[in-house]
Amino acid sequence: MLKIANAARLVLLIALVMLASVEVRSRTLAAPFPQDFGQAARIAGDWCAQGDKAKRCSISVDGAVLSFTNENGSTSSGHFVNLQQTEFSADQWQFVKGTLSPDGLRIDWTNGTSWMRCGSSGGRRPNLDGTWYRDGNHSQACSIRQKKGTLRLKNESGETATGSFDGPGHIMTNWADGQIGGTISSDGNTIHWDNGTSWSR
Repeated sequence: MLKIANAARLVLLIALVMLASVEVRSRTLAAPFPQDFGQAARIAGDWCAQGDKAKRCSISVDGAVLSFTNENGSTSSGHFVNLQQTEFSADQWQFVKGTLSPDGLRIDWTNGTSWMRCGSSGGRRPNLDGTWYRDGNHSQACSIRQKKGTLRLKNESGETATGSFDGPGHIMTNWADGQIGGTISSDGNTIHWDNGTSWSR
Protein backbone atom coordinates (compact mmCIF):
# COMPACT_ATOMS: atom_id res chain seq x y z
CA MET A 1 0.00 0.00 0.00
CA LEU A 2 2.92 2.36 0.81
CA LYS A 3 4.42 1.81 -2.67
CA ILE A 4 1.06 2.52 -4.32
CA ALA A 5 0.66 5.74 -2.31
CA ASN A 6 4.17 6.89 -3.22
CA ALA A 7 3.52 6.10 -6.89
CA ALA A 8 0.26 8.08 -6.75
CA ARG A 9 2.07 11.05 -5.24
CA LEU A 10 4.73 10.86 -7.98
CA VAL A 11 2.09 10.79 -10.73
CA LEU A 12 0.31 13.77 -9.14
CA LEU A 13 3.59 15.70 -8.88
CA ILE A 14 4.43 15.05 -12.54
CA ALA A 15 0.93 16.18 -13.58
CA LEU A 16 1.28 19.43 -11.60
CA VAL A 17 4.70 20.16 -13.16
CA MET A 18 3.32 19.55 -16.66
CA LEU A 19 0.31 21.80 -15.97
CA ALA A 20 2.54 24.62 -14.72
CA SER A 21 4.75 24.26 -17.81
CA VAL A 22 1.75 24.54 -20.13
CA GLU A 23 0.48 27.63 -18.25
CA VAL A 24 3.87 29.38 -18.44
CA ARG A 25 4.17 28.53 -22.15
CA SER A 26 0.66 29.86 -22.89
CA ARG A 27 1.42 33.12 -21.08
CA THR A 28 4.64 33.50 -23.05
CA LEU A 29 2.86 32.96 -26.37
CA ALA A 30 0.10 35.38 -25.40
CA ALA A 31 2.49 38.32 -24.91
CA PRO A 32 2.29 40.33 -28.16
CA PHE A 33 5.46 42.36 -27.57
CA PRO A 34 8.66 42.09 -25.52
CA GLN A 35 8.48 43.56 -22.04
CA ASP A 36 11.41 45.93 -22.74
CA PHE A 37 9.81 49.02 -24.24
CA GLY A 38 13.06 51.03 -24.56
CA GLN A 39 12.70 51.03 -28.34
CA ALA A 40 9.16 52.36 -28.00
CA ALA A 41 10.46 55.53 -26.35
CA ARG A 42 11.91 56.60 -29.71
CA ILE A 43 8.48 57.81 -30.83
CA ALA A 44 7.60 59.62 -27.59
CA GLY A 45 7.64 63.39 -27.35
CA ASP A 46 6.84 66.36 -29.55
CA TRP A 47 6.32 66.19 -33.31
CA CYS A 48 5.38 68.73 -35.97
CA ALA A 49 2.83 67.95 -38.69
CA GLN A 50 4.49 68.27 -42.12
CA GLY A 51 7.52 69.70 -40.29
CA ASP A 52 5.65 72.93 -39.50
CA LYS A 53 6.64 74.15 -36.02
CA ALA A 54 3.26 75.88 -35.70
CA LYS A 55 1.51 72.50 -36.00
CA ARG A 56 2.52 70.74 -32.81
CA CYS A 57 1.65 67.09 -32.22
CA SER A 58 2.73 64.66 -29.52
CA ILE A 59 3.00 60.98 -28.64
CA SER A 60 3.19 59.48 -25.16
CA VAL A 61 4.08 55.87 -24.39
CA ASP A 62 2.87 53.83 -21.42
CA GLY A 63 4.19 50.30 -21.91
CA ALA A 64 2.43 49.00 -25.02
CA VAL A 65 -0.28 51.70 -24.92
CA LEU A 66 0.24 54.78 -27.11
CA SER A 67 -1.53 58.16 -26.95
CA PHE A 68 -1.51 60.51 -29.93
CA THR A 69 -2.45 64.20 -30.15
CA ASN A 70 -2.50 65.85 -33.56
CA GLU A 71 -2.07 69.52 -34.56
CA ASN A 72 -5.82 70.13 -34.14
CA GLY A 73 -5.91 68.81 -30.56
CA SER A 74 -7.66 65.58 -31.57
CA THR A 75 -6.53 62.58 -29.52
CA SER A 76 -6.40 58.84 -30.08
CA SER A 77 -5.12 55.82 -28.26
CA GLY A 78 -3.04 53.36 -30.23
CA HIS A 79 -0.81 50.33 -30.26
CA PHE A 80 2.21 48.87 -32.03
CA VAL A 81 1.55 46.56 -34.94
CA ASN A 82 5.02 45.04 -35.34
CA LEU A 83 7.61 43.58 -32.97
CA GLN A 84 10.23 46.17 -34.00
CA GLN A 85 7.88 48.88 -32.64
CA THR A 86 8.34 51.03 -35.75
CA GLU A 87 4.74 50.68 -36.99
CA PHE A 88 1.67 51.67 -35.02
CA SER A 89 -2.05 52.27 -35.34
CA ALA A 90 -4.14 55.22 -34.09
CA ASP A 91 -7.37 53.45 -33.19
CA GLN A 92 -9.73 56.44 -32.90
CA TRP A 93 -8.46 57.96 -36.15
CA GLN A 94 -10.02 55.25 -38.31
CA PHE A 95 -7.03 53.01 -37.55
CA VAL A 96 -4.65 55.13 -39.63
CA LYS A 97 -1.18 53.59 -39.40
CA GLY A 98 2.17 55.31 -38.94
CA THR A 99 5.68 54.14 -39.80
CA LEU A 100 8.79 55.51 -38.08
CA SER A 101 11.74 56.26 -40.36
CA PRO A 102 15.03 54.42 -39.66
CA ASP A 103 16.64 57.61 -38.28
CA GLY A 104 13.67 58.18 -35.93
CA LEU A 105 13.00 61.69 -37.25
CA ARG A 106 9.87 61.16 -39.35
CA ILE A 107 6.53 59.34 -39.17
CA ASP A 108 4.68 58.67 -42.42
CA TRP A 109 0.96 58.06 -41.99
CA THR A 110 -1.20 55.99 -44.32
CA ASN A 111 -3.54 58.97 -44.82
CA GLY A 112 -0.75 60.75 -46.73
CA THR A 113 0.42 63.09 -43.95
CA SER A 114 3.71 63.04 -42.06
CA TRP A 115 5.06 64.15 -38.70
CA MET A 116 8.65 65.24 -38.17
CA ARG A 117 10.68 65.98 -35.09
CA CYS A 118 10.26 69.70 -34.44
CA GLY A 119 13.91 70.16 -33.53
CA SER A 120 15.56 73.27 -32.27
CA SER A 121 18.34 75.59 -33.42
CA GLY A 122 17.74 74.68 -37.03
CA GLY A 123 18.42 71.02 -36.35
CA ARG A 124 21.76 71.66 -34.61
CA ARG A 125 22.40 69.97 -31.28
CA PRO A 126 21.76 72.32 -28.36
CA ASN A 127 24.38 72.66 -25.64
CA LEU A 128 23.04 70.77 -22.61
CA ASP A 129 26.24 70.93 -20.54
CA GLY A 130 25.79 72.21 -17.00
CA THR A 131 23.60 72.01 -13.91
CA TRP A 132 19.90 71.19 -14.17
CA TYR A 133 17.12 70.98 -11.57
CA ARG A 134 14.44 68.32 -11.39
CA ASP A 135 11.02 69.89 -11.90
CA GLY A 136 12.67 73.29 -11.34
CA ASN A 137 13.43 72.48 -7.69
CA HIS A 138 16.86 73.95 -6.82
CA SER A 139 17.25 71.49 -3.93
CA GLN A 140 17.29 68.65 -6.49
CA ALA A 141 20.33 69.40 -8.64
CA CYS A 142 21.21 67.22 -11.62
CA SER A 143 23.97 67.56 -14.18
CA ILE A 144 24.78 66.87 -17.81
CA ARG A 145 28.26 66.69 -19.30
CA GLN A 146 28.21 66.94 -23.08
CA LYS A 147 31.07 66.07 -25.40
CA LYS A 148 29.98 66.42 -29.02
CA GLY A 149 26.98 64.07 -29.28
CA THR A 150 27.79 62.03 -26.15
CA LEU A 151 26.09 62.80 -22.84
CA ARG A 152 26.86 61.79 -19.26
CA LEU A 153 24.03 62.49 -16.83
CA LYS A 154 23.58 62.45 -13.05
CA ASN A 155 20.14 62.77 -11.45
CA GLU A 156 19.14 64.27 -8.11
CA SER A 157 19.74 60.90 -6.39
CA GLY A 158 23.30 60.57 -7.70
CA GLU A 159 22.40 57.88 -10.24
CA THR A 160 24.32 58.15 -13.50
CA ALA A 161 23.51 57.44 -17.13
CA THR A 162 24.92 57.81 -20.61
CA GLY A 163 22.98 59.32 -23.46
CA SER A 164 23.00 60.65 -26.98
CA PHE A 165 20.93 62.69 -29.41
CA ASP A 166 18.60 60.49 -31.45
CA GLY A 167 16.98 63.36 -33.34
CA PRO A 168 16.75 67.14 -33.37
CA GLY A 169 15.49 68.23 -29.97
CA HIS A 170 15.40 64.70 -28.57
CA ILE A 171 17.80 62.58 -26.52
CA MET A 172 17.82 58.97 -25.37
CA THR A 173 19.41 58.10 -22.02
CA ASN A 174 20.43 54.73 -20.60
CA TRP A 175 19.95 54.28 -16.85
CA ALA A 176 20.51 51.20 -14.72
CA ASP A 177 16.78 50.38 -14.79
CA GLY A 178 16.14 51.16 -18.47
CA GLN A 179 15.99 53.80 -21.18
CA ILE A 180 14.30 57.19 -20.83
CA GLY A 181 13.77 59.59 -23.73
CA GLY A 182 13.82 63.34 -23.29
CA THR A 183 12.35 66.11 -25.44
CA ILE A 184 14.22 69.42 -25.32
CA SER A 185 12.16 72.61 -25.28
CA SER A 186 12.56 75.10 -28.13
CA ASP A 187 14.60 77.46 -25.92
CA GLY A 188 16.86 74.58 -24.81
CA ASN A 189 16.25 75.20 -21.11
CA THR A 190 13.86 72.36 -20.23
CA ILE A 191 14.00 68.62 -20.86
CA HIS A 192 10.65 66.83 -20.65
CA TRP A 193 11.29 63.18 -19.80
CA ASP A 194 9.09 60.30 -20.90
CA ASN A 195 8.59 59.27 -17.25
CA GLY A 196 6.65 62.48 -16.59
CA THR A 197 9.43 64.47 -14.87
CA SER A 198 11.41 67.40 -16.24
CA TRP A 199 14.80 69.06 -15.81
CA SER A 200 15.20 72.81 -16.21
CA ARG A 201 17.96 75.37 -15.87
